[in-house]
Amino acid sequence: MTAKTVPKSDPSRWLRPVTGKTLKAGASLLGLLVIYELFRWLWLSAEGEPAVDSVSMIRAVFAVVAGAVMAGWLIVRASPPLLVHTPSEEQIREDVCLTAIQKTANYARWFIVMRWIAVVVAAALIFITVRITHMLPTTVWWPLMGAVLLLGIFNVLCAFLLHRQTMLAYLLQLQVYGDLIVLTILLHYSGGIENPLSLIMLLHVIIGGIVLSRPNCYVVAVVATLLFGVLAVLEWGGYVEHYTLAIFPHHMGPHGRELHAAHETLYAASRAVLQGLMLLLTAYFVTGLAERQRHDERRLQAMADWALAERQLLERSLQTTATGLRVIDRELETYWSNDRWQQWFDRPAAEPPEDRPHEDEKSVARQTLADGQVRTIEVSRPLEPIPDETPNDAMSQRMFLVTTAPLLDAGGHVSQVVQLAQDVTEQKRAHIRMMRASQLAAVGELAGQVAHEVNNPIAIISAKARLMISDQREQMSDSVATELAKIIDLSDRVARIAQGLLFYCRPSGATRMPLDIRIPARRALAMIEQRANSTGITVKDQMEDALPMVRANAQEMEQVFLNLYLNALDAMKQNGHLLLSARVENDAVAVTVQDDGPGIPTHLQARIFEPFVTTKQSGKGTGLGLAICQGLIRSHAGRIEVDSSPGRGTRFTVRLPMESSPDEQEPQ
Repeated sequence: MTAKTVPKSDPSRWLRPVTGKTLKAGASLLGLLVIYELFRWLWLSAEGEPAVDSVSMIRAVFAVVAGAVMAGWLIVRASPPLLVHTPSEEQIREDVCLTAIQKTANYARWFIVMRWIAVVVAAALIFITVRITHMLPTTVWWPLMGAVLLLGIFNVLCAFLLHRQTMLAYLLQLQVYGDLIVLTILLHYSGGIENPLSLIMLLHVIIGGIVLSRPNCYVVAVVATLLFGVLAVLEWGGYVEHYTLAIFPHHMGPHGRELHAAHETLYAASRAVLQGLMLLLTAYFVTGLAERQRHDERRLQAMADWALAERQLLERSLQTTATGLRVIDRELETYWSNDRWQQWFDRPAAEPPEDRPHEDEKSVARQTLADGQVRTIEVSRPLEPIPDETPNDAMSQRMFLVTTAPLLDAGGHVSQVVQLAQDVTEQKRAHIRMMRASQLAAVGELAGQVAHEVNNPIAIISAKARLMISDQREQMSDSVATELAKIIDLSDRVARIAQGLLFYCRPSGATRMPLDIRIPARRALAMIEQRANSTGITVKDQMEDALPMVRANAQEMEQVFLNLYLNALDAMKQNGHLLLSARVENDAVAVTVQDDGPGIPTHLQARIFEPFVTTKQSGKGTGLGLAICQGLIRSHAGRIEVDSSPGRGTRFTVRLPMESSPDEQEPQ
């Protein structure tokens, strides 16, 4: 079957527009920073410290907002357009056809792309907060950049595993847990539990609920809660140093030391508990929605499998019924076709004009698309080229009955056209044979009547001419004698034709008795032996020594074989080979007469036993010999067959039923 194919899944189609625009956005931000430095160096250096601090604060806010906008824009541009527009039918079909491994690979690839974006954004934010806005101390510059480098190395490892198709079943979980560990390290050096960016852990729980199972999503939430709790305990107990984030408010202690909320028991405990509750509640809601979506996907997959099974059943049914089917769209292109249609019409041979809607402006398909009417036409297709075949012979054409009907959409408009083709060649040939048989029956009846009426006058004319030439030869001139001889010859020819017509039209009433078929065959062979020797034709008798008896008339069988021998001699002319053989086949005796002459033209083989059909030159044959032979053989409950190939000779086989034993014979 053929149909319009669905393109393979290509997640990179969402990423192609991102690279160039990302570079432009980064260049724009860098240009703004250069402009700010020039502004501060040229104009702010003469102002007081309060003005410089105010402008620096504005710069910091602008940098944070610009970084957030850039990160959000990159995420939206790199994500599949699920929230932008409704997925198309092809995208839905594509997603349904993906296997679990393919979906996992696509999610892992999306994770890797997003992580590269996170590496760029994190490096930019660290540079802004440490080197420009001084929201973090310079001592955390290298630890933070080292954590970003670690994230990049981890991403390279994930990309390598994906490329090698290794650990695909665990690659998503590995990426989520690795991201959480690196995120915890970044939080520690950028304000610890006081940093509001700790809410990014919620994003990992959301992603885990979408791409992982419900238990694995809860494990991600628990791991994120434990990591945040461990960080809170370490900072609260002073086991690790707490780094100040300038945007978080701090107070001075009694000894001039800066107080941190992370060192307060109530804040640290409530912050850890609140973070854990948010992570677990997020996992609960996200997994609920994800399970509902997976249930819908399973239903969609089941419906797709059912539709595919129904389609395959329909295609098998159409193949069984030997029916060709094609669906054409409004552009007159084939939307779908089954194997039978392709075998009949989509081969290298050109299609008939009536069946080429993309080339014919007045095609049946175009008319049906225009008015929605059902149309039925006959389409002929030539069979394989055969030497000496008559082009206009209906028996050499393959005929199809093509019905074209409209297919309506939901709005009742013609959207497509379906064409149903049936091979009616055999029906056409049977009809032609029936018509020819009725014509031959009428011709035979008329010929019999004509032969009966002509036979007596011709006999009188021939007898009178013979009497005149025998009694009065001395009284007539040579020219008159010659003309009388011509009259006798032509009269005898007409008499033979009339006698042949009577043999063909009327059943034989000759007596039949048990007969050794080799006797009439060899008698006829002796009659033509002298002619064969004179023309250099070799005659071989290869009939078996013992053959069963047949019930037949010896004179009629002798006439049949003599006719077959004479036809073979006429075909070979000289220096040929005539082979006579006989054998037993099932319950019949088969006698074969074979020559190595030019053979019978292919287009005449089906009509060779019809009256007045001959391969001889005009005036050298009546075309009744084989017709008479067939009539005689059929009157003996036998059959005669021909096997011939142009240039390879001809073989006639006469099959007669064997004589029954006395116990099996019916009473007379």
